[in-house]
Amino acid sequence: IGRVDTVNDGGAVILLGGMLEHRPTAASHASDYNDAVDRLFATFDLLRTNRASTVIISGGRTGPEDDIVEARFLAEQLESWGIPASRVRIEDQARNTRESAVFSKRIADDHRFKTLLVVTSAFHMPRALDCFRAVGLDVDSLPVDYRSFDPHMPTSWLPRADALASSTLAL
Repeated sequence: IGRVDTVNDGGAVILLGGMLEHRPTAASHASDYNDAVDRLFATFDLLRTNRASTVIISGGRTGPEDDIVEARFLAEQLESWGIPASRVRIEDQARNTRESAVFSKRIADDHRFKTLLVVTSAFHMPRALDCFRAVGLDVDSLPVDYRSFDPHMPTSWLPRADALASSTLAL
């Protein structure tokens, strides 16, 4: 997995969704983020330091009953942190990684971006790269949100909330 330090030369960062908890966000009308929020922080840092000039935020609704469009919430968050709306492109239709690749390609082609940098969680990056390359996009990657464990700590698959979360993530 590669890594570039800048994409401000006619390129864009592609921020993949999956960090917003839709139901709690809808209930509270405030963004409720999960452990993958590092994706947003890394993208903000690239934009804030002008190592990226533009971001394509990809993420739609999780289903027909969902009122939350993740890309729009994430765009509002970046704008509240001082990133001008003119630097943000919203892809709000994708429901999964493959659709993020398909719909982000349309935006990238329309704007003739020369370089593209996908930002997503490290465990998700191989799948993301496969999807983007399958639609013909030559992308580089910035994996974030690394997950690891201490091999010296005893682990158990007995019912515990964190064990359930880990097994869910593994599946």
